[in-house]
Amino acid sequence: MKSTIKSFCNFVVIIFVVISVTYVSFFTDIPTKTGNVIRKQIEENTNSFEEYSNEFQINELGISMDSYYYNFLSDDQKRIYESIANGVKNFQSEFVVRDYVADDKDKFASEVSIAIEAFINDHPEVFYLESEYSSYILSSFDGNIGYIRLNYTEDSIESVNQKIELMSQKIDVYLEGLDGLNEYEKELEIHDRLSYSVEYSHLEELPREYHTAEGSLLEGVGVCDSFAKALQLIYSRAGIDSIIVLGSLDGNPHAWNMVKINNEWYHVDLTSSHSIYEETGIVNHAYFNLDTESEKRFASLDSEELIPEAYQNTYNYYNYNELVISNDDDIYQRLSDICNKFEGENYIEFYLEGNVGDRITSILIALRTIDSSFLDGTRLYYYNIENAIIIPKN
Repeated sequence: MKSTIKSFCNFVVIIFVVISVTYVSFFTDIPTKTGNVIRKQIEENTNSFEEYSNEFQINELGISMDSYYYNFLSDDQKRIYESIANGVKNFQSEFVVRDYVADDKDKFASEVSIAIEAFINDHPEVFYLESEYSSYILSSFDGNIGYIRLNYTEDSIESVNQKIELMSQKIDVYLEGLDGLNEYEKELEIHDRLSYSVEYSHLEELPREYHTAEGSLLEGVGVCDSFAKALQLIYSRAGIDSIIVLGSLDGNPHAWNMVKINNEWYHVDLTSSHSIYEETGIVNHAYFNLDTESEKRFASLDSEELIPEAYQNTYNYYNYNELVISNDDDIYQRLSDICNKFEGENYIEFYLEGNVGDRITSILIALRTIDSSFLDGTRLYYYNIENAIIIPKN
């Protein structure tokens, strides 16, 4: 009898060991993981998880429209996005995707890619996230668990916070003296201040920060996506809603903003507005507050179905400031009015309806008569950008 009991006990122990080993073996996708470690990380992730709501804020820079691209995601993609947001907020390099059953590795990887792209476009304040990341799945009796690994450009959250403080101080400088201006006036002043303060980098191999708000705000150097992210951060602090838009310009990847002014959406391309600055010291406004139809004349949009419809011209720079010369206008009178608006400036800027080539000669002749500052022998310089005319004084 005792022998039988002993054999039975040994059998139970063997079965228990087999089950234990089998349970752990379900987690061998990543050899360093064990069931207990996974359970502990899931519990920690659940305890520290913050619902993604209007009150959610990743860092002190903040952003007003931090859910624009999030709202277009599927429910599963939103769960991934929310876990990414929490992971970044807590400066985690590796974390579990909460409330997500990862049944297929390829599907999970695809949805992580979509969620991360949306997250990056919604959060220009996260300047310290590397573009490289990885995702993987671990299996257990509780189901398949999705994991994400992120990489950061900074070694510690303390280092991140130091840069955040410097960037916040810089943003405050851009907002000085704007009290009392209306929404459009603030938008324009911020656009011009940033454009005058940054340099477009033409390096073949760009430092990472030249693609983030860090480059524009802390170093004063960047490319299109850096300009757009910095502009969105400043607009957000000023109480102006805006988003990042991706597309292409002249066949190259491009980024710019859409801005909501008085509940109307407009395209704002600071990079293109900056285009003649280095040569003339003038920031043009040919790409300031365009409707979508006008924007598409020179740039193509990625994922156009996600982009707000912009069909108004109320706050277009030239319309709002009455700087349009139409076909039936008295050119001399209109130029006189425009010159008065630019009194004290070293240039004039306006929009010319119709064919520029047919009318520019008469405009230049009239301008020389109105203001001798534009006369230098027989030479006069002008820039024609999408029917926007910028004429510097000689």
